[in-house]
Amino acid sequence: MGAPAGAPLSDGPLHAGLERLYRIPLDDAGLPGALFQGDPPAATGLPVPAGGGPGPGDRVEEALQRIAATDGEIRAWALVDAEGARAQARREPDGRPLRGVPVGVKDLIDVAGLPTGGGSRHLSGPGRERVPAADAGCVALLRRAGAVVVGKTTTHEYAFGGTTPPTRNPHDPARIPGGSSGGSAAAVAAGHVPLALGSDTGGSVRIPSAYCGTAGLVPSPGRLPGDGVLPLAWSLDRVGLIAATPGDLAGFAAALGVIAPDGGGARPSGFAGLRVGVPAGTLDEPIDPDVGAAVERAFAAVRDLGGEVVEVAIPHGWAAVTAGMAIILAECLDYHRERRASGDELFGADVRAMLDLAAGLPAGAYVRAQRVRRVLRGEALAALSGVDLLAMPTMPCVAPRADAVGDGTVPVGGTEVPMAEAHLRYNALANLAALPCGTQPLGADGRGLPIGLQWVAAPGRDDALLGAMTTFASHGR
Repeated sequence: MGAPAGAPLSDGPLHAGLERLYRIPLDDAGLPGALFQGDPPAATGLPVPAGGGPGPGDRVEEALQRIAATDGEIRAWALVDAEGARAQARREPDGRPLRGVPVGVKDLIDVAGLPTGGGSRHLSGPGRERVPAADAGCVALLRRAGAVVVGKTTTHEYAFGGTTPPTRNPHDPARIPGGSSGGSAAAVAAGHVPLALGSDTGGSVRIPSAYCGTAGLVPSPGRLPGDGVLPLAWSLDRVGLIAATPGDLAGFAAALGVIAPDGGGARPSGFAGLRVGVPAGTLDEPIDPDVGAAVERAFAAVRDLGGEVVEVAIPHGWAAVTAGMAIILAECLDYHRERRASGDELFGADVRAMLDLAAGLPAGAYVRAQRVRRVLRGEALAALSGVDLLAMPTMPCVAPRADAVGDGTVPVGGTEVPMAEAHLRYNALANLAALPCGTQPLGADGRGLPIGLQWVAAPGRDDALLGAMTTFASHGR
């Protein structure tokens, strides 16, 4: 989820990065283990919306019409269940907070009675379809709130890539939507649905949200159920939400109990009293000039709104890309062990190349990466102990053209950068450290291509995260 489309990191850069991991002191890091124990439970109680507005059937019909009108070009949907959505809308009782809201579900997440294709030939075709009998936990939560599943959105094969073919970016169909939740972000950006589910292992909700100009949230572990989701890397995967704006995102998160009903409200005095930390060196690596300038303006806006922006240290932050890739490669290789033995030819060339790379990694690299992960979590929590939030770009570049990423690199700031580096640079840390994170639109470059601003909070501070996002958006930033 957020790994690159071609070779994720060539053997040279990956192994050079691993050599650097072995030089990080780990005397007190302990052994690999769960990082999520003690995280707060989800908020409880669902707000009841005010009456009026279109009925559930009307909302669903409008969504189906929008999909029919534009998805021939965007191709954000793997499957549209028009009749199932209409039937559910007819059954929805009054009083549910998301009554009749049409939703897209990434085709990695189980919806009862619909095939979970995972973007893979392994799970398509006669005798190979996977049709679950029960909804994934996150889908069941949506249904209990009254949302209506319209269909399954596209995903990069097994979430192991960052391009999501054949989906196109609604802002420029010649460009990729990002991945691996590219279909979910594209469906929201195209106005097909107001909410979509994605999954995020190293940025797969945030990357396509930044590229497509949507808002994305990856809640604290445990806030959205993770059962019924095909894994990429079990120790990093999380389910996330994608919506058009931070305000919409906060409303949906409150309705689902991810935050308290008033937890995403804008701060009336702007950012007064808020301390925002920017990791040292954030803008030092290759970055598109328009992206760097937009992020600098965002930091200035926080100050204008009464906040304080300070530099914070995450000394081994550079290790997040290598450690994240080592964990993803090892855990994904284990998950696909039987498919490699009996149906390797069914993998796409890009995923097969990454699994080949994974097969060459020593077991010790995985153990080392998990131990480094604990170091990174400690450093991130230390940084957050002195500030309310961290802020940084979501991506160092805007969405690249599809014909510019075939070799597994991305043009960033006038140079070619491995896609893993570009996609994971600002995103992997929050996954490794098990922190809530979100991205919101930050204007566009000179060509009208969206730019994203990312926020990261301490465990359980999803309300603070969404509060900052809605505040920033409500002041027209």
